[in-house]
Order: sequence, then structure tokens, then C-alpha cells
Amino acid sequence: MKKIIVPVMTVLLLTAYSCKKSTDGNKNVVIADSMSQNSLTEGSSNEHTDRYVAEDGSSTLVTFTNEDGKKSISIASNKMTIKAPETNVANVYADHDYTIAAKNDSVTITQGNNVIRLKKARVN
Repeated sequence: MKKIIVPVMTVLLLTAYSCKKSTDGNKNVVIADSMSQNSLTEGSSNEHTDRYVAEDGSSTLVTFTNEDGKKSISIASNKMTIKAPETNVANVYADHDYTIAAKNDSVTITQGNNVIRLKKARVN
């Protein structure tokens, strides 16, 4: 009887200990106050994030960064992010085989023969 009770109690004790809830929460979760616009000033770095919508309706976050006078753009969609520094032409960013042109409320991504047009999402 002792041979059965001791292993069963051990399993129950380990199960209860492993299911203990943590009051600290998940440290990997990031809560965004505003998905449409976010401005961050930190030293000589300036970031501005806006939500853009592609022609097919998919949503994309576009971040414009100005760090120490060097401008860059970051476009995040579907767990993928592309980043590009600004070229000698204003509001034109390029890296590898793609070019990104930002004009007013639109962003155009060109990669070879593929062209993706994004428009700034309306804020309700």
C-alpha cells in the first residue's frame, strides 16, 4: 500500500507545484497605448509609428526613425519586418533589392516587378 501512496502523493505534489499561478505576469507581453500613432523621444532619437493599409486590406505598421540625423523606415506586417535607410533623395529609402517611397499619406514598396501600395489608415 505504501508503494502506491508515495508515488501518487509525489505526482500530486509536483503537479500542484507546477500549476502555481504567478502574480508577476508575463514579462514578454507588450501593451501598446495607441496603435495608430506613437511618438517617442529618447536623447537624439525620434520615432513615429502609423498604421497603414494595403490595397488588399491587410494592416501594416510603418515606423519612421530619425536617429542622430540618419533617417530610416521600418515596415512590419505578418511577423516580418523590413528596414531601410534613407537614400540621398528625400523620403526615398532603399536596401538590398527593394525601394520604399513615402509621400504624404502613402508608402510605395517596389521590389523588382512587384509594387505594394500602402495608404495611411483613417483614425476614427
